[in-house]
Amino acid sequence: MKILGFEFSASKPTVEVKESYQSFGTPFGQIGNGNLALPRVDSAMTVNNYVLFGSDNLYPSIITQMYYTSPLHSSIVNFKVNAVLGGGFELVPDNKNNLADEVELKTMMILMRVAENSERALLDLILHNRVYFKLHFDGSRDFRKAEYIGAEKVRKDKESACYYINDDWSRGNVKTEEIKPYNKKNFAQMKGSGCLLYCYEKRSVGQDVYPLPSYTSAMNWCFLDGEMSTLQKEYIVNGIFPSYAISFPQKPATTEEKEELKQTIHGNRGAGKAGKIWTFFGRGKESVPDIQVVPVSNLDNAFQATTESIDSKICQAHTIDPILMGIRVSGKLGSGSDIKQAYTIFEKNIVMPLRKEVEQIFNDLLAIARVKGKMVINKYEIVNETIVETETGDDRKVIDALNSMSPLLATKVLESMTENEIRLLAGLKPVKGGDIPKNQTQIPTQQ
Repeated sequence: MKILGFEFSASKPTVEVKESYQSFGTPFGQIGNGNLALPRVDSAMTVNNYVLFGSDNLYPSIITQMYYTSPLHSSIVNFKVNAVLGGGFELVPDNKNNLADEVELKTMMILMRVAENSERALLDLILHNRVYFKLHFDGSRDFRKAEYIGAEKVRKDKESACYYINDDWSRGNVKTEEIKPYNKKNFAQMKGSGCLLYCYEKRSVGQDVYPLPSYTSAMNWCFLDGEMSTLQKEYIVNGIFPSYAISFPQKPATTEEKEELKQTIHGNRGAGKAGKIWTFFGRGKESVPDIQVVPVSNLDNAFQATTESIDSKICQAHTIDPILMGIRVSGKLGSGSDIKQAYTIFEKNIVMPLRKEVEQIFNDLLAIARVKGKMVINKYEIVNETIVETETGDDRKVIDALNSMSPLLATKVLESMTENEIRLLAGLKPVKGGDIPKNQTQIPTQQ
């Protein structure tokens, strides 16, 4: 309603929603240029006493974002988690004959939510190289619970004397909580109830403030892995893929001529019309239509080459054989023994150290809670003896010899072998009629 030209009625403001990264309810942001493998961490760059992690203080959020955008990177991380914790865990009391200690240990397992927080802690350990728990104590300074805090939410000062927790650092220093780390000095100075932060931070070469994950060198490749799907989708959805371009000197004079021309072009498409000759008549060279072949784009080859590089570099950074992730190297034969050997190396170098670190984290928490017991992670092998070794020693020699050859020579050798011989190398059962070499197979002639 207007009175004397002024609007007095309640009007609803119009909100324009743009389709962008900001339209989602997550703190994900659009990643710009720069080397993602080398975040800037300078102890002199501080805001309100905490050291910035990255030039915009959002590098941990980029680490988390790469987990969701890179298919291979996230698959490797999840594979590590399953390899470490897939067999479950046990809480073993120091005195198995003491029922009170066993009851207290099980009660503490519930308070710490070990089943849930062990996986969270391992994810942070792999992704960020650091794990945090907020410890709650009552007025008597007795332990009450351990609250998991995501590593991407934590910053600290250069002396590691004070830590800062913020659910979303992209909004600046809004609602930032200051908390001291757990140690004997800070615990002794507590008066009444309060909270301290348990910190498990691995050392990184040349890093005095924030540790960096071991796969940081592949962060650019992880970014490309996520962008490749968007690039290919846009290429397919918005691309134009004509085979021929026909240029006419002038528009058809009538609608009938236009329809006749359209039917003529559409009626000569397809394999059934191949080999025919098109004839055009005109009053001069300028009046004859010009037909040109549109060159085919080679982007599919570029996509393939880039994908192979991405897979190779991400696996190298994670110290894992691509064969464990279902990626076969071009020109190479694989077998059950290759997978088992690759997993054995992976288990000794990655899985076993991670198990010890997770056990150390939760045993530290049990010690802080003054519980007489420890956490033991059960041994678990994703690749074990259920993978049957089907090749003999001679078969192994043949596979090694083929892998050492050039692809062209290996193809010639395989053509001289029978189908069942090739299936035997791959660990497959023979098939009927598969004992004839491929180069001796006769193609029936048409009468």
